[in-house]
Amino acid sequence: ADAGGGWVGGGQALPGPISRSQDDRGQRGCKRPLQRARSRHLLPDGRQQRTVWGVLCGKKKAVGADKVVDSITNLGLAATAGGLAGLIAAPFFTIKTQLQVQSSAKDIAVGHQHSHKGIVDAARTIVRTQGVAGLYAGLPAFFVRCVALVAAQMTTYDWAKAHLVESPSFKLANGPVVHFAASAVAAGAACVSMQPFDLIGARMMNQPVSPEGKPLLYSSPVDCFLKTVRSEGPQGLYKGVTAQYIRMGPQYILTFVFFEQLMKLSNGPTQAEVKK
Repeated sequence: ADAGGGWVGGGQALPGPISRSQDDRGQRGCKRPLQRARSRHLLPDGRQQRTVWGVLCGKKKAVGADKVVDSITNLGLAATAGGLAGLIAAPFFTIKTQLQVQSSAKDIAVGHQHSHKGIVDAARTIVRTQGVAGLYAGLPAFFVRCVALVAAQMTTYDWAKAHLVESPSFKLANGPVVHFAASAVAAGAACVSMQPFDLIGARMMNQPVSPEGKPLLYSSPVDCFLKTVRSEGPQGLYKGVTAQYIRMGPQYILTFVFFEQLMKLSNGPTQAEVKK
Protein backbone atom coordinates (compact mmCIF):
# COMPACT_ATOMS: atom_id res chain seq x y z
CA ALA A 1 0.00 0.00 0.00
CA ASP A 2 3.03 2.30 0.34
CA ALA A 3 3.81 1.91 -3.36
CA GLY A 4 2.23 5.23 -4.23
CA GLY A 5 2.64 6.90 -0.88
CA GLY A 6 4.44 10.07 -0.07
CA TRP A 7 4.32 9.24 3.64
CA VAL A 8 5.85 5.87 4.27
CA GLY A 9 5.82 5.21 7.97
CA GLY A 10 5.31 6.44 11.48
CA GLY A 11 7.82 7.14 14.21
CA GLN A 12 9.58 3.79 13.80
CA ALA A 13 10.03 4.08 10.03
CA LEU A 14 11.93 7.37 10.10
CA PRO A 15 15.33 6.25 11.44
CA GLY A 16 15.66 3.29 9.05
CA PRO A 17 16.11 5.06 5.69
CA ILE A 18 18.21 7.80 7.28
CA SER A 19 20.59 5.38 8.97
CA ARG A 20 20.85 3.25 5.81
CA SER A 21 21.55 6.37 3.80
CA GLN A 22 24.38 7.21 6.16
CA ASP A 23 25.80 3.70 5.91
CA ASP A 24 25.56 3.50 2.12
CA ARG A 25 26.66 6.99 1.14
CA GLY A 26 28.11 8.54 4.28
CA GLN A 27 26.98 11.72 5.98
CA ARG A 28 26.75 13.60 2.67
CA GLY A 29 24.37 10.94 1.39
CA CYS A 30 22.06 11.61 4.29
CA LYS A 31 22.24 15.40 4.03
CA ARG A 32 21.67 15.59 0.29
CA PRO A 33 18.05 14.31 0.22
CA LEU A 34 17.24 16.37 3.31
CA GLN A 35 18.59 19.50 1.65
CA ARG A 36 16.60 18.76 -1.51
CA ALA A 37 13.46 18.26 0.54
CA ARG A 38 14.04 21.52 2.41
CA SER A 39 14.61 23.64 -0.69
CA ARG A 40 11.60 22.16 -2.51
CA HIS A 41 9.39 22.62 0.52
CA LEU A 42 9.96 26.38 0.70
CA LEU A 43 8.12 27.24 -2.52
CA PRO A 44 4.75 25.51 -1.86
CA ASP A 45 4.81 26.33 1.85
CA GLY A 46 5.61 29.98 1.14
CA ARG A 47 2.74 30.38 -1.32
CA GLN A 48 0.34 28.58 1.02
CA GLN A 49 1.28 30.63 4.09
CA ARG A 50 1.09 33.96 2.26
CA THR A 51 -2.39 33.13 0.99
CA VAL A 52 -3.61 31.96 4.40
CA TRP A 53 -2.35 34.96 6.36
CA GLY A 54 -3.34 37.50 3.71
CA VAL A 55 -6.92 36.26 3.36
CA LEU A 56 -7.47 35.48 7.03
CA CYS A 57 -6.10 38.70 8.50
CA GLY A 58 -7.82 40.88 5.92
CA LYS A 59 -11.22 39.24 6.35
CA LYS A 60 -10.99 39.10 10.15
CA LYS A 61 -10.33 42.82 10.23
CA ALA A 62 -13.19 43.48 7.80
CA VAL A 63 -15.78 41.66 9.94
CA GLY A 64 -14.34 42.70 13.31
CA ALA A 65 -13.29 39.18 14.32
CA ASP A 66 -9.79 40.49 15.06
CA LYS A 67 -11.14 42.25 18.16
CA VAL A 68 -13.64 39.69 19.47
CA VAL A 69 -12.97 35.95 19.59
CA ASP A 70 -15.78 34.36 17.58
CA SER A 71 -14.99 30.72 16.97
CA ILE A 72 -17.67 30.22 14.30
CA THR A 73 -16.53 33.25 12.28
CA ASN A 74 -12.88 32.31 12.72
CA LEU A 75 -13.62 28.76 11.58
CA GLY A 76 -15.38 29.95 8.42
CA LEU A 77 -12.68 32.48 7.53
CA ALA A 78 -9.88 29.99 8.22
CA ALA A 79 -11.57 27.31 6.10
CA THR A 80 -11.93 29.80 3.22
CA ALA A 81 -8.28 30.83 3.49
CA GLY A 82 -7.17 27.19 3.64
CA GLY A 83 -9.23 26.26 0.59
CA LEU A 84 -7.79 29.11 -1.50
CA ALA A 85 -4.28 28.19 -0.35
CA GLY A 86 -4.89 24.58 -1.37
CA LEU A 87 -5.96 25.53 -4.88
CA ILE A 88 -2.89 27.71 -5.35
CA ALA A 89 -0.34 25.36 -3.76
CA ALA A 90 -1.56 21.99 -5.15
CA PRO A 91 0.69 21.91 -8.27
CA PHE A 92 3.77 22.76 -6.21
CA PHE A 93 2.95 20.07 -3.64
CA THR A 94 2.56 17.50 -6.40
CA ILE A 95 6.05 18.34 -7.70
CA LYS A 96 7.49 18.46 -4.18
CA THR A 97 6.04 15.07 -3.26
CA GLN A 98 7.41 13.32 -6.34
CA LEU A 99 10.85 14.88 -5.93
CA GLN A 100 10.99 14.26 -2.18
CA VAL A 101 10.22 10.54 -2.49
CA GLN A 102 12.65 10.12 -5.39
CA SER A 103 15.93 8.45 -4.43
CA SER A 104 19.09 7.64 -6.38
CA ALA A 105 19.75 4.57 -4.19
CA LYS A 106 17.45 1.70 -5.12
CA ASP A 107 17.99 -0.22 -1.88
CA ILE A 108 16.49 2.57 0.23
CA ALA A 109 13.90 3.85 -2.27
CA VAL A 110 10.32 3.80 -0.98
CA GLY A 111 7.20 4.43 -3.03
CA HIS A 112 6.93 4.87 -6.78
CA GLN A 113 10.14 6.36 -8.17
CA HIS A 114 10.02 9.09 -10.79
CA SER A 115 13.11 10.18 -12.73
CA HIS A 116 12.79 13.95 -12.57
CA LYS A 117 15.98 16.00 -12.91
CA GLY A 118 14.61 18.98 -11.02
CA ILE A 119 11.58 21.19 -10.43
CA VAL A 120 11.28 22.42 -14.03
CA ASP A 121 11.81 18.94 -15.48
CA ALA A 122 9.21 17.51 -13.09
CA ALA A 123 6.64 20.09 -14.17
CA ARG A 124 7.35 19.47 -17.86
CA THR A 125 7.20 15.70 -17.48
CA ILE A 126 3.92 15.77 -15.58
CA VAL A 127 2.27 18.12 -18.09
CA ARG A 128 3.61 16.12 -21.06
CA THR A 129 2.40 12.74 -19.78
CA GLN A 130 -0.77 13.70 -17.91
CA GLY A 131 -1.66 17.19 -19.05
CA VAL A 132 -2.12 20.17 -16.74
CA ALA A 133 -4.56 18.05 -14.71
CA GLY A 134 -1.59 15.93 -13.62
CA LEU A 135 -0.31 18.85 -11.54
CA TYR A 136 -3.56 18.66 -9.59
CA ALA A 137 -3.42 14.93 -8.87
CA GLY A 138 -4.97 14.35 -5.47
CA LEU A 139 -6.52 17.84 -5.41
CA PRO A 140 -9.78 16.80 -3.66
CA ALA A 141 -7.87 15.27 -0.73
CA PHE A 142 -5.29 18.06 -0.73
CA PHE A 143 -8.01 20.71 -0.78
CA VAL A 144 -9.74 19.16 2.24
CA ARG A 145 -6.32 18.77 3.88
CA CYS A 146 -5.68 22.52 3.59
CA VAL A 147 -9.17 23.44 4.80
CA ALA A 148 -8.89 21.11 7.81
CA LEU A 149 -5.34 22.24 8.62
CA VAL A 150 -5.97 26.00 8.56
CA ALA A 151 -9.41 25.78 10.19
CA ALA A 152 -8.05 23.71 13.08
CA GLN A 153 -4.83 25.74 13.33
CA MET A 154 -6.31 29.24 13.43
CA THR A 155 -9.46 28.45 15.40
CA THR A 156 -7.59 26.44 18.03
CA TYR A 157 -4.91 29.12 18.39
CA ASP A 158 -7.44 31.89 19.07
CA TRP A 159 -9.38 29.66 21.47
CA ALA A 160 -6.27 28.50 23.36
CA LYS A 161 -4.89 32.03 23.62
CA ALA A 162 -8.19 33.39 24.96
CA HIS A 163 -8.49 30.48 27.39
CA LEU A 164 -4.99 30.98 28.79
CA VAL A 165 -5.56 34.73 29.23
CA GLU A 166 -9.16 34.77 30.48
CA SER A 167 -9.65 31.46 32.32
CA PRO A 168 -9.51 31.75 36.14
CA SER A 169 -7.31 28.65 36.12
CA PHE A 170 -4.52 30.46 34.26
CA LYS A 171 -4.97 34.26 34.00
CA LEU A 172 -1.69 34.62 32.10
CA ALA A 173 -0.52 37.85 30.51
CA ASN A 174 -1.12 38.02 26.77
CA GLY A 175 2.55 37.71 25.82
CA PRO A 176 5.12 35.39 24.25
CA VAL A 177 4.54 32.60 26.81
CA VAL A 178 0.83 32.44 25.94
CA HIS A 179 1.58 32.68 22.21
CA PHE A 180 4.11 29.84 22.51
CA ALA A 181 1.70 27.55 24.37
CA ALA A 182 -1.31 28.36 22.17
CA SER A 183 0.65 27.76 18.96
CA ALA A 184 1.93 24.39 20.25
CA VAL A 185 -1.68 23.33 20.92
CA ALA A 186 -2.77 24.65 17.52
CA ALA A 187 -0.05 22.63 15.77
CA GLY A 188 -1.32 19.45 17.45
CA ALA A 189 -4.91 20.13 16.42
CA ALA A 190 -3.83 20.89 12.86
CA CYS A 191 -1.80 17.67 12.59
CA VAL A 192 -4.60 15.44 13.87
CA SER A 193 -7.21 17.12 11.64
CA MET A 194 -5.32 17.07 8.36
CA GLN A 195 -3.10 13.97 8.57
CA PRO A 196 -5.46 11.46 6.85
CA PHE A 197 -6.08 13.88 3.97
CA ASP A 198 -2.38 14.69 3.77
CA LEU A 199 -1.46 11.02 3.44
CA ILE A 200 -4.14 10.33 0.83
CA GLY A 201 -3.19 13.43 -1.14
CA ALA A 202 0.50 12.48 -1.10
CA ARG A 203 -0.24 8.96 -2.31
CA MET A 204 -2.47 10.26 -5.09
CA MET A 205 0.21 12.73 -6.15
CA ASN A 206 3.02 10.18 -6.19
CA GLN A 207 1.31 7.16 -7.78
CA PRO A 208 2.52 5.86 -11.18
CA VAL A 209 0.48 6.49 -14.32
CA SER A 210 0.01 4.59 -17.57
CA PRO A 211 1.41 5.87 -20.90
CA GLU A 212 -2.04 7.38 -21.44
CA GLY A 213 -1.74 9.32 -18.18
CA LYS A 214 -4.23 7.17 -16.22
CA PRO A 215 -3.48 6.48 -12.53
CA LEU A 216 -2.47 2.87 -11.85
CA LEU A 217 -2.97 2.49 -8.10
CA TYR A 218 -5.84 4.68 -6.94
CA SER A 219 -8.76 5.82 -9.07
CA SER A 220 -9.89 8.46 -6.58
CA PRO A 221 -9.23 9.73 -3.04
CA VAL A 222 -12.05 7.50 -1.79
CA ASP A 223 -10.42 4.48 -3.46
CA CYS A 224 -7.09 5.41 -1.85
CA PHE A 225 -8.79 5.78 1.54
CA LEU A 226 -10.50 2.38 1.30
CA LYS A 227 -7.36 0.56 0.12
CA THR A 228 -5.28 2.15 2.88
CA VAL A 229 -7.76 1.21 5.62
CA ARG A 230 -8.22 -2.33 4.28
CA SER A 231 -4.51 -3.09 4.05
CA GLU A 232 -3.14 -1.06 7.00
CA GLY A 233 -6.11 -0.44 9.25
CA PRO A 234 -7.42 3.00 10.34
CA GLN A 235 -4.09 3.71 12.04
CA GLY A 236 -2.49 3.66 8.59
CA LEU A 237 -4.09 7.03 7.90
CA TYR A 238 -1.93 8.53 10.65
CA LYS A 239 1.43 7.25 9.49
CA GLY A 240 4.04 9.93 10.04
CA VAL A 241 1.87 12.07 12.32
CA THR A 242 4.63 12.32 14.96
CA ALA A 243 7.17 13.47 12.39
CA GLN A 244 4.53 15.85 11.05
CA TYR A 245 4.14 17.47 14.47
CA ILE A 246 7.90 17.71 14.94
CA ARG A 247 7.99 19.61 11.65
CA MET A 248 4.91 21.77 12.16
CA GLY A 249 5.25 22.51 15.87
CA PRO A 250 8.38 24.72 15.66
CA GLN A 251 7.09 26.31 12.46
CA TYR A 252 3.79 27.35 14.05
CA ILE A 253 5.42 28.49 17.28
CA LEU A 254 7.84 30.77 15.43
CA THR A 255 5.13 31.98 13.05
CA PHE A 256 2.61 32.93 15.73
CA VAL A 257 5.13 34.38 18.20
CA PHE A 258 6.71 36.61 15.55
CA PHE A 259 3.30 37.47 14.06
CA GLU A 260 1.95 38.60 17.44
CA GLN A 261 5.00 40.78 18.06
CA LEU A 262 4.78 42.33 14.59
CA MET A 263 1.08 43.05 15.08
CA LYS A 264 1.86 44.66 18.42
CA LEU A 265 4.45 46.90 16.78
CA SER A 266 2.15 47.82 13.90
CA ASN A 267 -0.76 48.69 16.22
CA GLY A 268 1.40 50.83 18.52
CA PRO A 269 1.44 50.82 22.35
CA THR A 270 -1.73 50.15 24.33
CA GLN A 271 -3.26 52.73 26.67
CA ALA A 272 -1.89 50.85 29.68
CA GLU A 273 1.59 50.91 28.21
CA VAL A 274 1.34 54.66 27.47
CA LYS A 275 0.36 55.41 31.10
CA LYS A 276 3.43 53.54 32.33
